[in-house]
Amino acid sequence: MNTMKRRNVIGLGGAAVAMVAGAGVAEAAARPTAAQLKDMVPSLSKASVGYRDIPWDGRVCGACVWFKPPDAGSTVSHCHLVAGPISAGGWCQAWMKRG
Repeated sequence: MNTMKRRNVIGLGGAAVAMVAGAGVAEAAARPTAAQLKDMVPSLSKASVGYRDIPWDGRVCGACVWFKPPDAGSTVSHCHLVAGPISAGGWCQAWMKRG
């Protein structure tokens, strides 16, 4: 799993830091709860996490734990970490498999 550089992680809550930096069992144990995701304010820029509108190695935003599907009546997806609209078919360095 790719990890974000330290300067890109600043500003995330402690749980988010553990998500991005963790791997294997530690990553699974540190997954955010629905309540934690609900309270998160996306604050990272797309550039800081290397966001792109295309997948990488089969990984897509739509399969990421941070992905926020469009609200009812909308077609615009968002992320719990990255500010601004994103593509469900995109990818960034903060990607973490849902599950």
